[in-house]
Amino acid sequence: MKTPVLILFILSSIGGLKAQSLQGLVFEDLNQNGYWDKNEPYLNQVRISDGYDVATTAPKGSFNIQVQPESRFLSITTPSGYKPLLKHYITIDPNIGQYLFPLIKDNRQSTDKTRLLQITDSETSNRGPWVDNLKNYAVNQSVSFLLHTGDICYEPGLQMHADKINSTEMGLPTYYTVGNHDLVKGQYGERMFEDLFGPTYYSFESGPVHMVVTPMLHGDHAPRYTKDQVIRWLKKDLALKDPKKPLVFVNHNYIADADFVLKGESESIDLKNYNLKAWLYGHWHNNYIYQHHGVYVICSAPPHRGGIDNAAGQFLSIELNTDGVSNIRPIYSNLTQHLELISPSHSTKNPTQKEKLIDVVAYDSERQIISVDATALVDNSQQISTQLSPQGDWHWKGSLDTKQAIHSLNIMVKYNDGKILSRNYPMPTSSGTITKLWSTTLDAAVWRSKPLISKDKIYFGAMDDGFGKPLGVYALNKESGKVIWYSPTTNSIKNELQLINNTLLATDVEGNAYALNAENGKTIWDNKVSHPTIPAFVSGPTVDQQYYYTGTGTTYRKIAIAKGETQWTSTGTQGGEASPAAMSLYKDQLFVGVNWNALYALNKNNGEVLWKNNDRALIFRSAAVSFAKDTLYAVGSGSIYKFNPADGQVYHKKETEDNLNVMGAPLILDHLLILGTGTGGVKAYDRGSLTEKWQFQTENALVYTSPYTGPEQSPRIATVEPSILQHKGRLYVGASDGHLYILSLAGELLQKINFGAPIFADPVIVNDRLYVADFSGTVTCFKL
Repeated sequence: MKTPVLILFILSSIGGLKAQSLQGLVFEDLNQNGYWDKNEPYLNQVRISDGYDVATTAPKGSFNIQVQPESRFLSITTPSGYKPLLKHYITIDPNIGQYLFPLIKDNRQSTDKTRLLQITDSETSNRGPWVDNLKNYAVNQSVSFLLHTGDICYEPGLQMHADKINSTEMGLPTYYTVGNHDLVKGQYGERMFEDLFGPTYYSFESGPVHMVVTPMLHGDHAPRYTKDQVIRWLKKDLALKDPKKPLVFVNHNYIADADFVLKGESESIDLKNYNLKAWLYGHWHNNYIYQHHGVYVICSAPPHRGGIDNAAGQFLSIELNTDGVSNIRPIYSNLTQHLELISPSHSTKNPTQKEKLIDVVAYDSERQIISVDATALVDNSQQISTQLSPQGDWHWKGSLDTKQAIHSLNIMVKYNDGKILSRNYPMPTSSGTITKLWSTTLDAAVWRSKPLISKDKIYFGAMDDGFGKPLGVYALNKESGKVIWYSPTTNSIKNELQLINNTLLATDVEGNAYALNAENGKTIWDNKVSHPTIPAFVSGPTVDQQYYYTGTGTTYRKIAIAKGETQWTSTGTQGGEASPAAMSLYKDQLFVGVNWNALYALNKNNGEVLWKNNDRALIFRSAAVSFAKDTLYAVGSGSIYKFNPADGQVYHKKETEDNLNVMGAPLILDHLLILGTGTGGVKAYDRGSLTEKWQFQTENALVYTSPYTGPEQSPRIATVEPSILQHKGRLYVGASDGHLYILSLAGELLQKINFGAPIFADPVIVNDRLYVADFSGTVTCFKL
């Protein structure tokens, strides 16, 4: 006899339900017809829950569970090695006599490893190309499941995700988490989420790990569940977990204390007692991973636009094993078949020496690159080939052994799905106005850490929004680009370094400050926080002759450079989120920014707030301020300001139609104010009237960083994050499209140099040498 399984939601009122006993069956559905058939294996010791109680199946796969009147669903803790045929839950309905949970084998997971994709804060009702990136990456990399950690966002977003980003459409189990913007108007905040995605808290297993998904505890509308209710269920669920299995906890936010103890009004649970190995969340719209008490705490920016702190839009590929997290890799969307020839180029003259460098940037949002080969057409129609070697996540380099001139190059990329990309590149006929001297690619990324030049060395900080890269502080030889020393730090160095005398100063994203000997990289002192801070530290520190100023909105502090002792910690700027705006000193004032808060002026001597401005356009800003003739220039959202720095009085405010949420400080010239934009390239304004004088459009960004900005918000994403550099009447512009532009002061293009990867750090010129660090971790030196 066959008993039908519930395939579609049955929406029913729970008001008249009484406590009742429900029965069902869990089995392996060999023919995948949704029914139990003779000889199909029963699955025992599988957990079933109504959100209040947890039961386990008997040897013949049957279960009997007493459900509460408030329960809407039965959910299954899918055991390792299996996945649901359809969904991980069934809506409770009095017309169902037996609840069937058909499971099928999942060959994408094994007993010792599994892989997931994490997305978060998508906040959209449009199905963009990033969804195809997710789907195809999952297929090509044998991903076990997709996890959305919340803020699907409002009614239209919830509906689109339910229709277009589900287990059937994506081809793998797809799980959702309640975010604060997913609690919408209705009978209660989570009602629409439940109607579309099922229970708001549940568990499942994949490979060697036990996953627990829990809801955001507050939001736009009040939820029906309580924190105590979730904790009581957690205790029952985790009591039945294999103690050896790593626990991965999921929520839209980080809702425990620093020691991973979850506390309600009357209930509490210490997650460390259950072999907690990872906490996955979103909410902050930033890329931030840290380890505390052996637990990886993992946050990502949205997959299709810039984060609140100008974090790169990405999704995460997370690998888990019996010890917990084994690998994390950020994947940048909308970069399918990205391929650029970097060298030879217009800025590298075709050398006469026998060995000719080939440098290629190759990146793909959906597939793994297996190999890159270069074939050169030389004199007499001869062909010479070489296989390039990977350097970092973007570059492939090698050399051709020939004295003959190269007439053209063919670059062939092979992917792990068996496909091949082949492109031909003619050799440039002009060397341009500047010449490349050297480039060095490291196995880590560079975000806002501009090259710092001193004596014979170049210093910069390296970062990793994933796992395992050699992040920290590097010193290179400025003549050759060779690494002189490397000093690892606890976490990524995302913003700029400071140098006073022979002391190099840096702060990592956790808020730990370091003083290094600039000659050898040895630690002089460190000033560490008691535990990693949320949000991440991404602002640029600043310095005077004796003190180093660093920290976020809750931990701004002044540190004596000589011994590393904290002089003060400011408490007047608490609240808000991280801003990448670099701190600035002007006379006795320290200027800092806190997103969703204000622009602050602090007394640099004691940290007290002198004034703040929380005008609508200033509560959300990314750029550092600039000063000229006792005037402070600031940009925020779509407005440009001129202030009296002493008291915060606004001299002039100019509202524009521009997206000005980029990280570079305004460049102030005699009659012009020049700055980058989020979508419109470079713009110049009259310094007095703040009226627009000219615009230079760059190309579309390769990686999205400007907050809340992606293809859905604007048809053109011509982002320029760095400060504009002026040198001898020329402007040097690093752009997110992977090019460096050299412009006249009138905004006319003089030269364009291809880097193949976004440039977020300010370019630097010292003694007619131009130094550029790009996001791929490549530092390049040019002769002007």
